[in-house]
Amino acid sequence: MSAPRLAWLDGLRAVAVLLVVYAHLTRFVFTGLRAVTGEWLHAGTAGVMLFFLVSGYIIPASLERHGDLRAFWRSRARRLFPLYLAVIAVLIVTGAPVDASTLVGHATMLPFLTGVPLITAVFWTLSFEMAFYLLVTSLFAVRVTSASIPAVLLALAGMLTTPLVPLNWGDVSLVSAVILVAGLAGLLSRRRWAEITGGLVLGAGTMGLLVFNMDPAHARDGLLIVAVMFTGTVVHRADHGRIPWWRAGLVIGVVASSLLVVWLVELADLDALTPRYITRSVLTLLVIGGGFALGMLLRHRRVPAWLARIGVLSYSVYLIHYVVIELARPVLRSPIPDPLLATGYLAVVLSVSWATHRWIEVPGQRLWSAHAGNQPDLAGSRR
Repeated sequence: MSAPRLAWLDGLRAVAVLLVVYAHLTRFVFTGLRAVTGEWLHAGTAGVMLFFLVSGYIIPASLERHGDLRAFWRSRARRLFPLYLAVIAVLIVTGAPVDASTLVGHATMLPFLTGVPLITAVFWTLSFEMAFYLLVTSLFAVRVTSASIPAVLLALAGMLTTPLVPLNWGDVSLVSAVILVAGLAGLLSRRRWAEITGGLVLGAGTMGLLVFNMDPAHARDGLLIVAVMFTGTVVHRADHGRIPWWRAGLVIGVVASSLLVVWLVELADLDALTPRYITRSVLTLLVIGGGFALGMLLRHRRVPAWLARIGVLSYSVYLIHYVVIELARPVLRSPIPDPLLATGYLAVVLSVSWATHRWIEVPGQRLWSAHAGNQPDLAGSRR
């Protein structure tokens, strides 16, 4: 289990990853249950948005705690890349089609925004996480500490431009990699002028990808996803007395309202603006925001050990669960009873996730530990 003061975040991560697993698994088993719940809740959307809120809440705090961009990026690399690269390797070995551009795009951890096909579908969320890290460090480099302004501006831009029409630059993986390497080199150089220049390059490059090369699958809500993460940062700062709660409430209201407007406009475009689907959008939003608020309210209570443990394993579960689905499609489509299929699937996912956490994630987090200090990484259990 994580440190007691962070156990509530592990609990939220567990809820988030279980919602995502439910959304994907019920395409094959318990499809009747999915048909009923899907009328009232977007489980997958609720899960990933809850993840994004948690990341927004804790990632900037980790950066500010380090106070050092090098230490922060060492921490992120140690936390994310070992398992990410291991999953990519397994998928390539099992037959995933790749070429040089695909590999370069995935090396940046921005494949969803660089115009290359995803090796596995769940990597799209990591692209937004990486975009958020780059924007946060860019703002840190130029000494902009407000999260309220980016959250509001991104939310309003996302709402007013929906659907955002990508310019379809296509494959910009190599250009993106060059910008990323050059920007990070300046950002981490410890020279103030280079740090500022690197931060501006990364910020401009990231916003360019978000606005002009957004994958069509998230042309409507891509900017709002990043706004949701900045909203998590706003909540953290209000929670720690750095800004008044009324200001955080205004930001939450703007972002939540913008998200709801975008969803309703999408329903209207699909001729599906019915009371049931409007209710589903509202309920999904309430699960996202209400779930996070409930976690905060109950944070001083003991989190069930099994729930916190799933939260600790959540990054592995998130990346592994879809790989298992891809590899086990013939079995999942077999006539085996749904309860047995679901039980077997979850047993495999949790067992493999325990193993990858134990033998890939944990050793990865110890890399460069001589430079990382002895304090635990507040953002350690990202997924």
